[in-house]
Amino acid sequence: MVIFKILLKIVGIGLAVVVALMAGVFGYEYFEDKRRDNEELTYFTSKKWVWYDKYGRVQVNQDIFTKKSILRKVNLDKNYVIYIFKNQDYSISAMAVFPTKCEPNTEIVTSKAYSDGTLKKLQCMEDGDALVYSVSWSAKDTDFKWTEDLDGFKIDENFRYWNFDKLDQEITLQKAK
Repeated sequence: MVIFKILLKIVGIGLAVVVALMAGVFGYEYFEDKRRDNEELTYFTSKKWVWYDKYGRVQVNQDIFTKKSILRKVNLDKNYVIYIFKNQDYSISAMAVFPTKCEPNTEIVTSKAYSDGTLKKLQCMEDGDALVYSVSWSAKDTDFKWTEDLDGFKIDENFRYWNFDKLDQEITLQKAK
């Protein structure tokens, strides 16, 4: 009987330790997720971004001048941010921002070229804290992957799973007479 009580105490203490460890792990994961969310929402911006598709890690903000939504996705691992919006004809324009020190207001001509032979360029922002690469696609299809290697500044984003409905709706509503 004494051995049974000792065994029962050991099992009880063991369970308490396991529960405490599990609570610690879950608590750590919860706060780590919150920290990462905040880091992405505030990464290289002074604007307030909110989740548009948290699962897909896509954020949204409204441009104060055009009153149109802009989508954004931060890639912390590869150190770049993609901004994307729709034009009046529903085509897509995008910009990749690479936070890095550079000579303000200068242009870097890369060794990469468009299909017409024009060399691709990176523009250093006014503050000298990031390089920007802008593109526009005439096609309205959003089921594509954007892959670029601009002499070491790489972009790799699949737009297939991005939801552009809100942007399309805004363009349609602006056409009201």
